[in-house]
Amino acid sequence: MKKISMYIMLAVAGWSLTACDESHSDWVEPVVYEQEPDIVIQGFEATPTAATASTINLGTMTEDAIQLFTLKQGTLPQGVSLENIRLEAKPADKENATAHNVAASEDGMVTKEELANLVYAFYGKKATERTFNANLYANALKGKESQLITLGSFQLKVIPEKLEDPYYYVYGMSTATSAASANKYVMTPVEGNDMAYTYTTKFFGSNDMLIWNINYWKNDRLNNDFSKVYCTEINGSKAESGNVTQGNAQNYFIAPKKNTFYTFTIDLEALTFTWTELENQNQPTYTNISLIGVGGDWDNDIDLTAVDRNKHNWYVQHTFTADTQLKFRANHGWDTDWGFGSADGEWNAANDWAKICTVKAKNIAITAGTYDIYFCDITGAAHFVPVEE
Repeated sequence: MKKISMYIMLAVAGWSLTACDESHSDWVEPVVYEQEPDIVIQGFEATPTAATASTINLGTMTEDAIQLFTLKQGTLPQGVSLENIRLEAKPADKENATAHNVAASEDGMVTKEELANLVYAFYGKKATERTFNANLYANALKGKESQLITLGSFQLKVIPEKLEDPYYYVYGMSTATSAASANKYVMTPVEGNDMAYTYTTKFFGSNDMLIWNINYWKNDRLNNDFSKVYCTEINGSKAESGNVTQGNAQNYFIAPKKNTFYTFTIDLEALTFTWTELENQNQPTYTNISLIGVGGDWDNDIDLTAVDRNKHNWYVQHTFTADTQLKFRANHGWDTDWGFGSADGEWNAANDWAKICTVKAKNIAITAGTYDIYFCDITGAAHFVPVEE
Protein backbone atom coordinates (compact mmCIF):
# COMPACT_ATOMS: atom_id res chain seq x y z
CA MET A 1 0.00 0.00 0.00
CA LYS A 2 1.43 3.37 -0.94
CA LYS A 3 2.25 5.68 1.96
CA ILE A 4 1.65 9.39 1.73
CA SER A 5 4.21 11.45 3.64
CA MET A 6 3.53 14.98 4.81
CA TYR A 7 6.20 17.61 5.32
CA ILE A 8 4.52 20.86 6.20
CA MET A 9 6.05 24.32 6.27
CA LEU A 10 3.89 26.52 8.44
CA ALA A 11 4.74 30.19 8.52
CA VAL A 12 3.53 31.36 11.89
CA ALA A 13 4.04 34.96 10.82
CA GLY A 14 1.03 35.80 8.64
CA TRP A 15 -0.95 32.62 9.44
CA SER A 16 -4.14 34.09 8.04
CA LEU A 17 -5.27 32.58 4.76
CA THR A 18 -6.11 36.11 3.65
CA ALA A 19 -2.45 37.17 3.91
CA CYS A 20 -0.81 38.60 0.80
CA ASP A 21 2.31 40.31 -0.40
CA GLU A 22 2.78 43.61 -2.23
CA SER A 23 1.81 42.01 -5.55
CA HIS A 24 -1.74 41.58 -4.20
CA SER A 25 -2.27 45.08 -2.91
CA ASP A 26 -5.97 44.91 -3.78
CA TRP A 27 -6.46 42.52 -0.85
CA VAL A 28 -7.25 43.78 2.60
CA GLU A 29 -4.02 43.66 4.58
CA PRO A 30 -4.19 41.31 7.58
CA VAL A 31 -3.00 42.05 11.04
CA VAL A 32 0.82 41.82 11.08
CA TYR A 33 2.32 39.75 13.88
CA GLU A 34 5.87 39.81 15.10
CA GLN A 35 8.09 37.86 12.73
CA GLU A 36 8.83 34.29 13.88
CA PRO A 37 10.89 31.59 12.20
CA ASP A 38 9.26 29.07 9.90
CA ILE A 39 8.21 25.81 11.57
CA VAL A 40 8.86 22.47 9.94
CA ILE A 41 6.51 19.60 10.89
CA GLN A 42 7.81 16.18 9.98
CA GLY A 43 6.80 12.62 10.64
CA PHE A 44 3.18 12.62 9.42
CA GLU A 45 2.18 9.64 7.27
CA ALA A 46 -1.35 8.85 6.02
CA THR A 47 -1.59 5.26 4.83
CA PRO A 48 -4.79 4.02 3.14
CA THR A 49 -6.06 0.71 4.50
CA ALA A 50 -6.99 -2.36 2.48
CA ALA A 51 -10.63 -1.22 2.65
CA THR A 52 -9.89 1.47 0.06
CA ALA A 53 -8.70 -1.18 -2.41
CA SER A 54 -11.95 -3.12 -2.27
CA THR A 55 -15.66 -2.31 -2.46
CA ILE A 56 -17.32 -1.22 0.79
CA ASN A 57 -20.77 -2.80 0.90
CA LEU A 58 -22.81 -0.93 3.50
CA GLY A 59 -25.49 -3.63 3.34
CA THR A 60 -23.14 -6.28 4.70
CA MET A 61 -21.10 -3.98 6.93
CA THR A 62 -21.67 -5.12 10.52
CA GLU A 63 -19.80 -2.36 12.36
CA ASP A 64 -20.87 1.27 12.70
CA ALA A 65 -17.57 2.51 11.21
CA ILE A 66 -14.70 1.34 9.01
CA GLN A 67 -11.03 2.31 9.03
CA LEU A 68 -10.00 3.87 5.73
CA PHE A 69 -6.52 5.09 6.66
CA THR A 70 -3.95 5.22 9.43
CA LEU A 71 -2.38 8.52 10.36
CA LYS A 72 1.03 8.64 11.98
CA GLN A 73 1.40 12.00 13.65
CA GLY A 74 4.66 13.77 14.26
CA THR A 75 5.22 16.43 16.86
CA LEU A 76 3.17 19.56 16.40
CA PRO A 77 4.67 22.96 17.23
CA GLN A 78 3.57 24.53 20.48
CA GLY A 79 0.12 26.02 20.19
CA VAL A 80 -0.71 24.16 16.95
CA SER A 81 -3.36 21.43 16.78
CA LEU A 82 -4.55 19.20 13.95
CA GLU A 83 -8.32 19.46 13.54
CA ASN A 84 -11.19 18.70 11.15
CA ILE A 85 -9.77 15.58 9.55
CA ARG A 86 -12.05 14.71 6.64
CA LEU A 87 -12.36 13.36 3.15
CA GLU A 88 -13.60 15.66 0.43
CA ALA A 89 -15.05 13.27 -2.13
CA LYS A 90 -16.94 13.44 -5.40
CA PRO A 91 -18.00 10.88 -8.01
CA ALA A 92 -15.30 9.72 -10.40
CA ASP A 93 -17.76 10.26 -13.26
CA LYS A 94 -18.73 13.80 -12.17
CA GLU A 95 -15.55 15.83 -12.32
CA ASN A 96 -17.34 19.17 -12.03
CA ALA A 97 -19.35 18.20 -8.95
CA THR A 98 -18.84 20.00 -5.66
CA ALA A 99 -17.03 17.70 -3.25
CA HIS A 100 -18.93 16.33 -0.26
CA ASN A 101 -17.28 16.33 3.17
CA VAL A 102 -16.95 12.99 4.95
CA ALA A 103 -15.90 13.31 8.58
CA ALA A 104 -13.07 11.06 9.78
CA SER A 105 -11.38 10.48 13.11
CA GLU A 106 -7.66 10.67 13.88
CA ASP A 107 -7.47 6.88 13.75
CA GLY A 108 -8.93 6.89 10.22
CA MET A 109 -12.41 5.69 11.10
CA VAL A 110 -15.39 6.78 8.98
CA THR A 111 -18.93 5.90 10.02
CA LYS A 112 -21.38 3.91 7.94
CA GLU A 113 -23.76 6.88 8.07
CA GLU A 114 -21.12 9.24 6.65
CA LEU A 115 -20.46 6.88 3.73
CA ALA A 116 -24.19 6.45 3.05
CA ASN A 117 -24.65 10.23 3.04
CA LEU A 118 -21.78 10.51 0.56
CA VAL A 119 -23.63 8.27 -1.89
CA TYR A 120 -26.97 9.99 -1.31
CA ALA A 121 -25.41 13.41 -1.91
CA PHE A 122 -24.97 12.51 -5.59
CA TYR A 123 -27.17 9.49 -6.30
CA GLY A 124 -30.42 7.86 -5.31
CA LYS A 125 -30.71 4.91 -2.96
CA LYS A 126 -30.25 2.07 -5.39
CA ALA A 127 -27.79 -0.58 -4.16
CA THR A 128 -25.30 0.08 -6.97
CA GLU A 129 -21.52 0.39 -6.64
CA ARG A 130 -20.37 4.02 -6.77
CA THR A 131 -16.79 5.17 -7.24
CA PHE A 132 -15.50 8.35 -5.63
CA ASN A 133 -12.24 10.26 -5.79
CA ALA A 134 -11.40 11.36 -2.25
CA ASN A 135 -8.83 13.83 -0.95
CA LEU A 136 -7.80 13.58 2.68
CA TYR A 137 -7.45 16.92 4.47
CA ALA A 138 -6.99 18.39 7.91
CA ASN A 139 -6.58 21.87 9.32
CA ALA A 140 -3.60 22.94 11.42
CA LEU A 141 -4.96 25.47 13.91
CA LYS A 142 -3.15 28.09 15.94
CA GLY A 143 -5.55 30.28 17.83
CA LYS A 144 -8.03 31.58 15.30
CA GLU A 145 -5.79 30.99 12.29
CA SER A 146 -6.04 27.92 10.08
CA GLN A 147 -3.80 26.29 7.48
CA LEU A 148 -5.19 23.65 5.10
CA ILE A 149 -3.15 20.46 5.17
CA THR A 150 -3.28 17.91 2.35
CA LEU A 151 -2.70 14.39 3.62
CA GLY A 152 -3.22 12.45 0.40
CA SER A 153 -5.84 11.01 -1.91
CA PHE A 154 -7.36 7.67 -2.85
CA GLN A 155 -10.47 6.15 -4.44
CA LEU A 156 -13.49 4.79 -2.60
CA LYS A 157 -15.95 2.24 -3.95
CA VAL A 158 -19.19 2.14 -1.98
CA ILE A 159 -22.43 0.19 -2.36
CA PRO A 160 -25.29 1.70 -0.31
CA GLU A 161 -27.45 -0.53 1.80
CA LYS A 162 -30.36 -2.00 -0.15
CA LEU A 163 -33.67 -0.72 1.13
CA GLU A 164 -35.34 -3.44 3.16
CA ASP A 165 -38.82 -2.20 2.31
CA PRO A 166 -39.28 -1.74 -1.48
CA TYR A 167 -42.83 -0.47 -1.12
CA TYR A 168 -43.61 3.18 -1.84
CA TYR A 169 -46.98 4.87 -1.49
CA VAL A 170 -48.80 7.99 -2.66
CA TYR A 171 -50.70 10.39 -0.44
CA GLY A 172 -52.67 13.45 -1.46
CA MET A 173 -55.86 14.87 -2.89
CA SER A 174 -56.05 12.34 -5.73
CA THR A 175 -56.12 9.42 -3.31
CA ALA A 176 -57.19 10.24 0.23
CA THR A 177 -56.14 12.70 2.88
CA SER A 178 -56.56 10.33 5.83
CA ALA A 179 -53.34 9.14 7.43
CA ALA A 180 -55.17 5.99 8.50
CA SER A 181 -55.51 5.04 4.82
CA ALA A 182 -51.87 5.61 3.98
CA ASN A 183 -51.16 1.94 3.26
CA LYS A 184 -53.83 1.64 0.57
CA TYR A 185 -52.05 3.43 -2.28
CA VAL A 186 -49.00 1.43 -3.30
CA MET A 187 -46.92 2.38 -6.34
CA THR A 188 -45.99 -0.01 -9.14
CA PRO A 189 -42.26 -0.78 -9.61
CA VAL A 190 -40.91 -0.23 -13.10
CA GLU A 191 -39.52 -3.40 -14.63
CA GLY A 192 -35.77 -3.16 -15.05
CA ASN A 193 -35.40 -0.22 -12.65
CA ASP A 194 -35.86 -1.18 -9.01
CA MET A 195 -35.80 2.46 -7.91
CA ALA A 196 -38.56 3.75 -10.21
CA TYR A 197 -42.29 3.59 -9.42
CA THR A 198 -45.56 4.60 -11.09
CA TYR A 199 -49.13 5.41 -10.18
CA THR A 200 -51.96 5.72 -12.73
CA THR A 201 -55.37 7.32 -12.31
CA LYS A 202 -57.26 10.54 -13.10
CA PHE A 203 -55.50 13.33 -11.20
CA PHE A 204 -57.15 16.47 -9.87
CA GLY A 205 -54.34 18.90 -10.62
CA SER A 206 -54.24 20.20 -7.05
CA ASN A 207 -51.92 18.83 -4.33
CA ASP A 208 -52.16 15.46 -6.02
CA MET A 209 -49.53 13.50 -4.12
CA LEU A 210 -46.47 13.09 -1.97
CA ILE A 211 -44.42 9.87 -2.01
CA TRP A 212 -43.14 7.97 1.02
CA ASN A 213 -41.93 4.60 2.18
CA ILE A 214 -44.55 3.12 4.47
CA ASN A 215 -42.03 2.60 7.28
CA TYR A 216 -41.29 6.31 7.24
CA TRP A 217 -44.96 7.03 7.41
CA LYS A 218 -45.58 4.71 10.34
CA ASN A 219 -42.61 5.91 12.37
CA ASP A 220 -41.54 9.43 11.43
CA ARG A 221 -44.93 10.99 10.75
CA LEU A 222 -45.90 10.45 14.39
CA ASN A 223 -43.07 12.79 15.35
CA ASN A 224 -43.98 15.29 12.61
CA ASP A 225 -40.78 14.33 10.84
CA PHE A 226 -41.33 14.64 7.08
CA SER A 227 -37.62 14.70 6.20
CA LYS A 228 -37.88 11.47 4.20
CA VAL A 229 -41.04 12.32 2.25
CA TYR A 230 -40.39 12.76 -1.49
CA CYS A 231 -41.78 15.90 -3.08
CA THR A 232 -41.15 18.37 -5.88
CA GLU A 233 -38.18 20.68 -5.82
CA ILE A 234 -40.37 23.66 -6.74
CA ASN A 235 -43.50 24.41 -4.73
CA GLY A 236 -46.64 24.62 -6.87
CA SER A 237 -44.95 23.30 -10.01
CA LYS A 238 -47.22 21.80 -12.67
CA ALA A 239 -44.34 20.89 -14.98
CA GLU A 240 -44.50 17.62 -16.92
CA SER A 241 -41.13 16.64 -15.43
CA GLY A 242 -38.70 17.89 -12.84
CA ASN A 243 -36.44 17.15 -9.91
CA VAL A 244 -37.36 15.31 -6.74
CA THR A 245 -36.30 16.36 -3.27
CA GLN A 246 -37.16 15.39 0.29
CA GLY A 247 -38.33 17.07 3.43
CA ASN A 248 -40.94 19.64 2.40
CA ALA A 249 -44.40 18.20 2.94
CA GLN A 250 -45.97 21.26 1.25
CA ASN A 251 -44.31 20.67 -2.14
CA TYR A 252 -46.92 18.33 -3.61
CA PHE A 253 -46.59 16.78 -7.05
CA ILE A 254 -49.32 18.45 -9.12
CA ALA A 255 -50.58 17.13 -12.46
CA PRO A 256 -50.08 19.51 -15.41
CA LYS A 257 -53.80 19.38 -16.26
CA LYS A 258 -56.82 19.03 -14.03
CA ASN A 259 -59.10 15.99 -14.16
CA THR A 260 -56.86 14.14 -16.60
CA PHE A 261 -55.62 10.56 -16.67
CA TYR A 262 -51.85 10.34 -16.17
CA THR A 263 -49.20 7.86 -15.24
CA PHE A 264 -46.97 9.51 -12.68
CA THR A 265 -43.41 8.14 -12.51
CA ILE A 266 -40.83 8.85 -9.82
CA ASP A 267 -37.23 7.70 -10.24
CA LEU A 268 -35.47 7.52 -6.87
CA GLU A 269 -32.21 6.72 -8.63
CA ALA A 270 -32.16 9.83 -10.82
CA LEU A 271 -34.29 11.83 -8.35
CA THR A 272 -36.65 12.92 -11.12
CA PHE A 273 -40.38 12.70 -11.88
CA THR A 274 -42.52 12.70 -15.02
CA TRP A 275 -46.22 12.95 -15.86
CA THR A 276 -47.33 10.92 -18.92
CA GLU A 277 -50.81 11.74 -20.19
CA LEU A 278 -52.79 8.66 -21.20
CA GLU A 279 -53.85 8.51 -24.84
CA ASN A 280 -57.20 7.06 -23.81
CA GLN A 281 -59.01 9.58 -21.63
CA ASN A 282 -62.20 7.49 -21.58
CA GLN A 283 -61.21 4.64 -19.34
CA PRO A 284 -63.90 2.04 -18.54
CA THR A 285 -65.17 2.00 -14.96
CA TYR A 286 -66.23 -1.08 -13.01
CA THR A 287 -68.66 -1.57 -10.18
CA ASN A 288 -66.54 -4.33 -8.66
CA ILE A 289 -63.01 -5.70 -8.84
CA SER A 290 -62.60 -9.00 -7.03
CA LEU A 291 -60.47 -12.07 -6.45
CA ILE A 292 -61.87 -15.31 -7.77
CA GLY A 293 -60.66 -18.89 -7.32
CA VAL A 294 -59.42 -18.62 -3.74
CA GLY A 295 -59.36 -22.06 -2.16
CA GLY A 296 -60.62 -23.57 -5.41
CA ASP A 297 -63.87 -21.55 -5.22
CA TRP A 298 -64.50 -20.20 -8.73
CA ASP A 299 -68.06 -19.08 -7.97
CA ASN A 300 -67.75 -16.67 -5.04
CA ASP A 301 -65.78 -13.43 -5.22
CA ILE A 302 -63.68 -11.63 -2.62
CA ASP A 303 -64.20 -7.95 -3.34
CA LEU A 304 -61.53 -5.27 -3.29
CA THR A 305 -62.45 -1.70 -2.32
CA ALA A 306 -61.94 1.22 -4.70
CA VAL A 307 -59.50 3.54 -2.93
CA ASP A 308 -58.79 6.38 -5.33
CA ARG A 309 -61.51 8.90 -6.06
CA ASN A 310 -62.06 7.69 -9.61
CA LYS A 311 -62.40 3.98 -8.75
CA HIS A 312 -59.46 2.67 -10.74
CA ASN A 313 -57.15 1.55 -7.93
CA TRP A 314 -58.42 -1.14 -5.58
CA TYR A 315 -57.32 -2.65 -2.27
CA VAL A 316 -58.09 -5.46 0.18
CA GLN A 317 -56.18 -7.18 2.96
CA HIS A 318 -56.76 -10.93 2.93
CA THR A 319 -55.42 -13.99 4.71
CA PHE A 320 -54.96 -17.14 2.61
CA THR A 321 -55.12 -20.16 4.89
CA ALA A 322 -53.56 -22.41 2.27
CA ASP A 323 -51.64 -22.11 -0.99
CA THR A 324 -54.02 -21.34 -3.83
CA GLN A 325 -54.47 -19.94 -7.33
CA LEU A 326 -56.63 -17.01 -8.31
CA LYS A 327 -57.43 -14.29 -10.83
CA PHE A 328 -58.80 -10.75 -10.75
CA ARG A 329 -62.12 -10.07 -12.45
CA ALA A 330 -64.53 -7.19 -13.02
CA ASN A 331 -68.19 -6.95 -12.07
CA HIS A 332 -68.33 -10.53 -10.72
CA GLY A 333 -68.31 -11.90 -14.26
CA TRP A 334 -66.02 -13.35 -16.90
CA ASP A 335 -66.33 -10.64 -19.53
CA THR A 336 -63.17 -9.04 -18.16
CA ASP A 337 -60.68 -10.94 -16.04
CA TRP A 338 -56.94 -10.59 -15.46
CA GLY A 339 -54.15 -13.08 -14.88
CA PHE A 340 -50.48 -13.47 -15.71
CA GLY A 341 -48.49 -15.45 -18.23
CA SER A 342 -49.25 -18.36 -20.53
CA ALA A 343 -49.30 -21.09 -17.87
CA ASP A 344 -51.05 -21.36 -14.52
CA GLY A 345 -48.76 -20.48 -11.63
CA GLU A 346 -46.16 -18.79 -13.85
CA TRP A 347 -46.29 -15.94 -11.36
CA ASN A 348 -46.09 -16.88 -7.69
CA ALA A 349 -47.01 -13.59 -6.06
CA ALA A 350 -45.42 -14.56 -2.75
CA ASN A 351 -41.97 -14.60 -4.36
CA ASP A 352 -42.31 -11.59 -6.67
CA TRP A 353 -44.72 -9.09 -5.21
CA ALA A 354 -45.73 -7.03 -8.29
CA LYS A 355 -46.56 -7.81 -11.93
CA ILE A 356 -48.54 -6.30 -14.78
CA CYS A 357 -51.50 -8.58 -15.42
CA THR A 358 -53.29 -8.89 -18.74
CA VAL A 359 -56.81 -9.80 -19.77
CA LYS A 360 -57.51 -13.53 -20.17
CA ALA A 361 -54.05 -14.59 -18.98
CA LYS A 362 -53.48 -17.58 -16.64
CA ASN A 363 -53.97 -18.13 -12.92
CA ILE A 364 -51.77 -16.44 -10.33
CA ALA A 365 -50.25 -18.63 -7.59
CA ILE A 366 -50.16 -17.35 -4.01
CA THR A 367 -48.58 -18.91 -0.94
CA ALA A 368 -50.54 -19.05 2.32
CA GLY A 369 -50.26 -15.89 4.41
CA THR A 370 -51.69 -12.41 4.92
CA TYR A 371 -51.26 -9.81 2.17
CA ASP A 372 -52.17 -6.26 1.30
CA ILE A 373 -53.53 -6.74 -2.24
CA TYR A 374 -53.70 -3.96 -4.82
CA PHE A 375 -54.98 -3.79 -8.38
CA CYS A 376 -55.14 -1.02 -10.99
CA ASP A 377 -57.82 -1.71 -13.60
CA ILE A 378 -56.20 0.74 -16.08
CA THR A 379 -52.73 -0.79 -16.21
CA GLY A 380 -53.42 -4.29 -14.85
CA ALA A 381 -50.78 -3.73 -12.16
CA ALA A 382 -51.29 -6.24 -9.33
CA HIS A 383 -49.45 -6.28 -6.00
CA PHE A 384 -49.32 -8.72 -3.11
CA VAL A 385 -47.47 -7.10 -0.19
CA PRO A 386 -46.82 -9.49 2.74
CA VAL A 387 -48.20 -8.21 6.04
CA GLU A 388 -45.95 -8.65 9.06
CA GLU A 389 -47.69 -10.54 11.83
